[in-house]
Amino acid sequence: DLVSGKATKQFLLTMPESNKAARARKLKQNRAAGIGDENGRVPARVKAAAQMSKCVECAMEFKITKTNTELKQHAENKHGNTVEVCFPGADKISAELANANSKGGKGDKAGGDKAPGKKKKPTGADLDDLLSEGLSSASISKKNGKK
Repeated sequence: DLVSGKATKQFLLTMPESNKAARARKLKQNRAAGIGDENGRVPARVKAAAQMSKCVECAMEFKITKTNTELKQHAENKHGNTVEVCFPGADKISAELANANSKGGKGDKAGGDKAPGKKKKPTGADLDDLLSEGLSSASISKKNGKK
C-alpha cells in the first residue's frame, strides 16, 4: 500500500503532540465540560472581589486588607478615632482575609524555613577560604598559559 501512495494505519507514525495542540485540546475539553469562559480558558487563580468600606464620618471609600494600614491611618490622622468607629465591621473582614490567606497558597508548598530575601552572611573564615581558593586557582591558570 505504501508504494501505491495509500498509507495504512500500521505505517502512520504519530508525532508527539505540541504544546499548542495540547493547549487547544484542553480548551476544547473545557468548553465541552462547561468549564471556564466561552473559549474554555480557566484563570490560574480566581480572586474574590475586593472588600470596600466607607468611612462613616467623611464617606471616603477604602479597600479592606489583612492589616488595614490605610484604614488605621485614615481613622487616626483624619478623625482621631479608631478603625472600628470609622469603619464598622472592617476588623472582622480583615481577620477573615488573614485566615483565608494563611490556609494555603504557594508559601506552604515552597518549603524551607528561611524567610525570603534573607541570605547567610559570610563569616571571616568563609571569606578567608574564598580568598585562598581564588589565589590557588589563579596560580594554576598561569601555569597552563591561560590568563
